[in-house]
Amino acid sequence: MAVAWLVTIASFILFYYTTSVIMDGLREREQYELSILDAQIQSNFANHSEIPRKAS
Repeated sequence: MAVAWLVTIASFILFYYTTSVIMDGLREREQYELSILDAQIQSNFANHSEIPRKAS
């Protein structure tokens, strides 16, 4: 019975650790993708503001 409890607790700790590692990886990937999108948006705004407008 004690062995079953130890296996259960060890499994819980292992699954919790694995889940937290996966979630941290997903957060880092999301931050990387957001920084790329932000750079693209900033680049588009910079390019747009450099385009001379024709006088009507």
